[in-house]
Amino acid sequence: MPTEKERLDVVEPQVATLISHVGQLSAELERVTARLTVLERRLSGAGDGPPADLDAVAGDVAPLVEALRRAWDAEQEILADPARVEIRQEVLEFDGLKARRDDARSKLDGGRVPRFERDALSHEVRQMEWLINANEASAQRAAERLAADEDAATEEWRTEAVLEGDKARGEIRDAAARRISAALSQYARMPVWFRVGLGEIPTPDPSFWLESAIAVLAYRLEYGVTDAVSPLGTAPSAAGGCQNWVRRTNVHADITDRLTTLAATFHLQ
Repeated sequence: MPTEKERLDVVEPQVATLISHVGQLSAELERVTARLTVLERRLSGAGDGPPADLDAVAGDVAPLVEALRRAWDAEQEILADPARVEIRQEVLEFDGLKARRDDARSKLDGGRVPRFERDALSHEVRQMEWLINANEASAQRAAERLAADEDAATEEWRTEAVLEGDKARGEIRDAAARRISAALSQYARMPVWFRVGLGEIPTPDPSFWLESAIAVLAYRLEYGVTDAVSPLGTAPSAAGGCQNWVRRTNVHADITDRLTTLAATFHLQ
C-alpha cells in the first residue's frame, strides 16, 4: 500500500500540469476576447484608420444624387396613389352632395309633392346646402389638386425624371454598399451618426446590421441629410400627399424600425 508521500508524488505533477493548462487557456481566452473586441470596434465604426467621409457627394455618387434631385422635383406635383384615391373620393362625395340637393330642389319645384314630404325635402335641402357651403372651399382645393396631378402626369420631362430616379435609387444603394465595405476594410473611423444609429455589430450574423447601414447611408445620400449626430435627420411628413414625400416618409419609417431592432438586439446580447 503506497504511503501518503508516494501518493502526493503522483498527484502533484498532475495538479501542476492542470494548473499550467488552465493558465494557458485563460491567457488564450483573454487574447481571443481582446481580438474580438478590436474586431467589433472596427466593424462598428470605431476603427483606428482615417475618417470615413460617407456623406460625400463625389465620384460615382454625384450623378446619381443629381438624378434623384431631378426626380424629387418632378414628383412635387404628382400624388401618391393612396392620396390620389382619398382626394378623388372627397371630390366625388362633394359632387354627390350637390346632385342630391339639386334632385331634392327639382322635386320641390315640381309642385306635386304632399305637404309632409315637402317639409322633409325642404329640411333636407337646407342641411345639404349647409354642408355644401361648409365643404366647398376644401372640395375646390381637392379638385384643383387632382387637376394639377393629372397635368403633371402627362408632362414628358417628369415621366423621364421619375424613371431615371427609380434607376438611380437602386444604384445609390450599391454605391452606399461599396463605400461602407471600403471603410470597414480600411478600419476607418466612422462618423458619429453611424455609430449612434448602428452601434456595435451583432454576432454571429451581421447581415441585418450591414443591410441597415447601407439603407441609412443610401437615405442620407438621396435626401441630402447632413446631420452629424442623427442618422436620418429630421423626420419627414407625408401630409401633402406628394409621391416624393410619401416615399421618403415610408422609407424613414422602415429604417427607423430597423435601427430600433438593432438597438434591442444589442441590449439583449
